[in-house]
Amino acid sequence: VTLDDIDHADLFFLIGGNPASNHPRLMRSLMQLRRRGGHVIVINPLKEIGLVNFSVPSDVRSLLFGSRIASLYVQPHIGGDIALLTGIAKIVLERLQMDSDFLEHTEGIADFAEHVRLLPWDEIERGAGVARSAIEQMAEYYCRAKNVVFGWTMGITHHEHGVQNVPAIVNL
Repeated sequence: VTLDDIDHADLFFLIGGNPASNHPRLMRSLMQLRRRGGHVIVINPLKEIGLVNFSVPSDVRSLLFGSRIASLYVQPHIGGDIALLTGIAKIVLERLQMDSDFLEHTEGIADFAEHVRLLPWDEIERGAGVARSAIEQMAEYYCRAKNVVFGWTMGITHHEHGVQNVPAIVNL
């Protein structure tokens, strides 16, 4: 993924990172995505104030008034990422046509879909630490989007379930 890809996205999932401190150039791209009417979903147990509102120094309007970055800021339990991503996938799979061309060529989709379908919502909410309504809102943004970018950083891989988090993102 390049910054140019973000320039064509209408939804960006930012999982487990804080680019407001570490990647200010990405923040400009996220600001522009929001100005185009797109959405940024931030998933991070820690509330990073720069992901709520950020002042982009190279943009006068943003510098003076700040720019709202997160359309939705979701704070799962530490280690709750897999449950959260699985909850989003559960809703997306309920809404998708299972005979779509993309899914026909997706290895293991039937087993994955069955696994997600059988997971009860109370288990998903308890594991994620996020209410079903917030998960449904994320899934709604995802289902409406045409061009989506998933971005994650070491925050997603540096804990007990870190190895399993990446396939959960890819599955979604």
